[in-house]
Amino acid sequence: MDKFDPGRELINELSIAARRAGTAIAAILGDAGRESARELVDLAHEGRELVAGTLRARADELRRR
Repeated sequence: MDKFDPGRELINELSIAARRAGTAIAAILGDAGRESARELVDLAHEGRELVAGTLRARADELRRR
């Protein structure tokens, strides 16, 4: 096993490259996922504000009647 094996070295290099690429892809997807989650939270908050505003307006209208 002391003999130089170019095939094994190539397999090791490809394995290392694949792990690095996988890590980079996971980081990109993780960042995108976090950004999407923040946007969803923002949208949900805006939706709650719109519903609350609508309910307040409706309550004001009913009080005026």
